[in-house]
Amino acid sequence: MDLGPPPGPEGSVAPHTTAPPKRQRADSGSSTSVESSRSVRTLTSDDLEYTHENGRTYGNETYYLPCVYMPNNDFKEQDRLSLQHQIFVHALQGKLTTTRLLPSTRRILDLGTGPGHWAVAMARQYPHAEVVGIDMTEWDLDTTEATLGDCRVTWELDDLDVWGREADIDDLTARLAQYDFFTETTLRNPIESPTRAEHSLPHSQPDTSVESLTIDLSTLEPQPEPGWHFSDAYELIHLRNMKGTFVHWEEVYAEIYKSLSPGGWVEIADYDLGQVPLPAGDHDPSALPMPTLRKLYKSLMEASFKSGRPLGTFYMHPSYLEEAGFTDVQTLHVNVPIGQWAEDEAQRTIGKLMLVVVMETFEASLLRLLTKWGDSEKIWTAEELMAEIEVAQQEVGEWCVRAERREVEGWCASFKWITGRKSWHA
Repeated sequence: MDLGPPPGPEGSVAPHTTAPPKRQRADSGSSTSVESSRSVRTLTSDDLEYTHENGRTYGNETYYLPCVYMPNNDFKEQDRLSLQHQIFVHALQGKLTTTRLLPSTRRILDLGTGPGHWAVAMARQYPHAEVVGIDMTEWDLDTTEATLGDCRVTWELDDLDVWGREADIDDLTARLAQYDFFTETTLRNPIESPTRAEHSLPHSQPDTSVESLTIDLSTLEPQPEPGWHFSDAYELIHLRNMKGTFVHWEEVYAEIYKSLSPGGWVEIADYDLGQVPLPAGDHDPSALPMPTLRKLYKSLMEASFKSGRPLGTFYMHPSYLEEAGFTDVQTLHVNVPIGQWAEDEAQRTIGKLMLVVVMETFEASLLRLLTKWGDSEKIWTAEELMAEIEVAQQEVGEWCVRAERREVEGWCASFKWITGRKSWHA
């Protein structure tokens, strides 16, 4: 796989595939005011500690996807997400959301905003609304705004995962044998975390003998419940591409519900690579198409389980929203072609973009998980992983060419949106 040229000297600007060079923040109408969303856990850029592994930069010690690292001009992930944003918009035929927002909408939150493409586009579409984009790491927001146009977005740094990863990693790993990654992607989390006590702390405390402590209860202050504690409610909270971000989705959706105004909407969007089409009849597992791709996908899922943050779009199961109190829960599925095998010209365009995203997603998704946690068999080296990625990319490319020739059935990615509404009487 072509990893591109080495980073340039500090202060230089790397060429972008999908965006012009950065401009000065002074040209932007956006803000980074801590007061805008008033989260009690707002960070500053000085709080960030980047981790550098295998030539990529990560926002913390646990999250599996890389981020932008501007001192070294590492914009590969931002460029990938820029293309991905275009695909989401194409899939909705130019729309940014499936919710029924009023022109009078005042406050919109993009949770896990990344480079901020959706937030900027929404701010331009709803110029009278306050749009807030929150992420746990810094991105090249100036380039996003230069690409999509000036707007007023408030950017916040905040790690909203106040619950942490699944504690019982051994239990997660033990359950891998019972989970079929290729057929159970539409189910609710098959490794549902143990039910937490209603008022339990986010992390278990050490056992302590009662006799060993003398506590004056009158001096103790109540511990705040883990949560986000925004002081102002939102009318729309949007999440996109958030698989693997949180473990305890029950708590996440409950927190989203609390953070919405009555009648407000939550919208979650994500996608999975669909099953590679198979011919009719019984199939020899050793003769299935794209064997390296299937192997890497299985290893990816196993590594995510071992990391304590399982991947998959199970977190979009309607029951999560319903249990949190949401009504009007609706889902939308859109198949997006991978490659240019479709007859419709618009579908060929989106398929070309999707193929590029698939090719670039291999390294972004696999590198940290397999070299840090490994699959059920081993911890991978970066070199052997990159060699397998190259083979998988060749398999995907060859399949897409054969699909264009009508020799095999075309392959699609499954894009999904799910929305829910907070009751007007809540």
